[in-house]
Amino acid sequence: MKKFIGLFRLQSQIRWSLCLCLVSLLVSCSYNDVPIGSNSLNTRNTEEQPALSGNGRFLAFVSNRSSTQQLLLYDLEQQKLIPTPRLNRRNAIAESPSLSYSGRYIVYSTSDRGRPVVGLYDRAVGQSQILTPTYNGWVRNPSVSPDGRYVVFETTIRGQWDIEVLDRGANVELDIPNGAPVSTPPE
Repeated sequence: MKKFIGLFRLQSQIRWSLCLCLVSLLVSCSYNDVPIGSNSLNTRNTEEQPALSGNGRFLAFVSNRSSTQQLLLYDLEQQKLIPTPRLNRRNAIAESPSLSYSGRYIVYSTSDRGRPVVGLYDRAVGQSQILTPTYNGWVRNPSVSPDGRYVVFETTIRGQWDIEVLDRGANVELDIPNGAPVSTPPE
């Protein structure tokens, strides 16, 4: 009988040790270590759909901070959010961001009167514009070229998902790295 009681005590101690190990593991993995500040990259909210600028400095992503889904821009060098006035509109969801080389141009999907459209935000002037206002098909997954001149996206204009290339024109102010030579576009 003594042998059985000793074995039971040993099993009980192992069980409690195992429980304590699991609890300490759960506590150490809690999400309390995630920064809480509203200016940090990751918060306790959902952060998704990241897009990196060509120079690697800026990160655009979709977040549900402030209880609404919005497109945010984060400066990885300064480790802070960059203000983007007039980018996020009430009653419209911005998704699928894409950045030009230095992050001057942000292209994204949004809605206009209930239809998906492609929007472009110019950080230099703080203005958004809809690139596909009278488009007959549905659009999704836009992407901008590094210089900001071309925008590509998926469309259903022919009844199936195809790829469309939108040339913003030869007169658009290009997003180029400082000191890079500017070549004249073909006409």
